[in-house]
Amino acid sequence: MSYCVNCGVELSAGTKKCCLCDTPVINPNEIKDTECSPAFPERIAIPQSSKNKYAAIIISILLLIPNVVCVITNFLFTPELLWSIYVVSSSAMFWFLFVFPFIMKRKLPYLIVAVDAIATAAYIFIFYYYNSPRTDNWFWTVALPIDIVVFVCIAILIAFFSKEHTKAVSAIALLTSVTVLCILFCMIINLHAYSVIATYITMIIGISSFILLIFFIAVEKNKKLYSWLSRKFFY
Repeated sequence: MSYCVNCGVELSAGTKKCCLCDTPVINPNEIKDTECSPAFPERIAIPQSSKNKYAAIIISILLLIPNVVCVITNFLFTPELLWSIYVVSSSAMFWFLFVFPFIMKRKLPYLIVAVDAIATAAYIFIFYYYNSPRTDNWFWTVALPIDIVVFVCIAILIAFFSKEHTKAVSAIALLTSVTVLCILFCMIINLHAYSVIATYITMIIGISSFILLIFFIAVEKNKKLYSWLSRKFFY
């Protein structure tokens, strides 16, 4: 039988506090759990940025080893053929495209796009320089303009999608970008090959894209049509 030390009311067994005055009930004979949590966590929490850097270092080492082996093999056994340049350039482009973003403390998308554009252009230039005759200038008239156009378009899309838009507006932006890219590709390739612009190809691309653009604009403006498409196609 136990009683409250404050008000004297009789307490039932196992009570933690007095039902009348809420005074805590302390039993000196009760065995308490003396186990305490460790001062430091058992597992060290590594920030995601540090994990990315470690992954970038490991990938860089894995890329460096075969490249060093290829360069040494090339100069020891086949010095007359500079085939290792293709291995090194391919690895370098891979590193700039996929590893370089992980080592950046602050993600700068426009800087990443610019570095990717330069790395891609340099990779293509190496193949152009060592394999094409000097009379063929396809790198300057085709590859480099396409490289610039593609990465400029990517930069514009990054700026556009930095803000939230509806699905219809996003589809319009993507379709417009693809249309512009296709038309510019056709113009660049035809100017290089035939010194003229094949208007019928650009016309087919433009008309097809224009019809799709009208559809998406109608969906964006007509709320009933947008709701119907959402129900039917989970748009």
